[in-house]
Amino acid sequence: MFETLQHLAANGPAWASQRAQFALEMALQYQAGAITEDEYRELLMDLVRADRLDEEATDLDTKTALVTAVYAIAQVV
Repeated sequence: MFETLQHLAANGPAWASQRAQFALEMALQYQAGAITEDEYRELLMDLVRADRLDEEATDLDTKTALVTAVYAIAQVV
C-alpha cells in the first residue's frame, strides 16, 4: 500500500497527491516515534473523512485507491 501512496503522491491529481504525501509523512513520523499510534491512526482517518474527500475527489478510482491504501497503512502498526 505504500507503493500506491507513493504513486498517487507523484502522479495523482492534486487532491490525491497532497493526501498521499501527508499519509506517507505521517507514516515516517510514526516510525520515528514522533507521534503515538493513536495520533497516527486519527490523522490518517481524518485524511480520508468522507465529507471532506467527497468535496474534492473527482475520480472514483483514485479516491478508492487512496482510501484503501490509507486504511491499510493505518492497520499496519
